[in-house]
Amino acid sequence: MLALALQIAYYHRTDIGLLLPEAKTLIQQLCAQVGCEVPLPRRVELLSIESSDLQADSTNPNVMVLTATLRNRASFVQAFPALELSLTNAQDQAVARRVLTSKNYVPRGTETDPGFPPASDLQVRVYIEAAALRPSGYRLYLFYP
Repeated sequence: MLALALQIAYYHRTDIGLLLPEAKTLIQQLCAQVGCEVPLPRRVELLSIESSDLQADSTNPNVMVLTATLRNRASFVQAFPALELSLTNAQDQAVARRVLTSKNYVPRGTETDPGFPPASDLQVRVYIEAAALRPSGYRLYLFYP
C-alpha cells in the first residue's frame, strides 16, 4: 500500500503542489534527492490564443511574420505551450506545418523565467521563411506535447 501511495504521489506531484502550496517545497526537496523534477502545470484549457495574424514582412518579401497574443487565465504559473502553425492553400488544405516551442517564440531575456505567469498575456512574434509556398491562410493551435 505504501508503494502504491508513493507512486500516486509521484505521478500527481505537480497537482499536489498546486493544491497544497505548503507541500511544494517538500516535494521539490524529495524529488531533488531521488533525481526527479516537479514540472510546471500544463492546463491547456486555461490557455488561449486571443489574437493572431500572419503577414508578409514589409522589409523582406520571402519572410512571413506571425504575431499572436497568448493568454494564461490560470491563477498559477504554467509551462509555456507549443504552438502548431499550419499554412493552408485556397482549399484550406495544409501545405506546411511547423511546431514552435517556447524557444522559438518567448522573447529574448525572458526564456529563463520560470514559466507563463498567471493571469497574463504574452505577445508572440515569429519570423518564418515560407512565403515561397504562397499560403492563402493559416491555422494556429496551442498544445502540450
